[in-house]
Amino acid sequence: AMPVGHTVEAGAFVQDGPEGPELTVTLGRPSAVLGAAEAERLGRSWLEMLAGLAAHTEDPAAGGHTASDFPLLDLAQDEVDELESGFAGDLP
Repeated sequence: AMPVGHTVEAGAFVQDGPEGPELTVTLGRPSAVLGAAEAERLGRSWLEMLAGLAAHTEDPAAGGHTASDFPLLDLAQDEVDELESGFAGDLP
């Protein structure tokens, strides 16, 4: 009978395992708002998107640095991009 704040609530954490870090995700839902079939479909879609994102990160050409990678410097993203392109051959 209580109002819900969200249709779906997600929690996630990463734990080190024998094969490396492992992501654990939990989804919660009020059954009166979101049925089991819809929740299952949503959860599977989310896992597929996360798997696609993880696969993308394995591509050597994927990604790049962002300003948050350099917390001690006051850089905008365009400055990071400029520095990265200028030193592309020197970066790991």
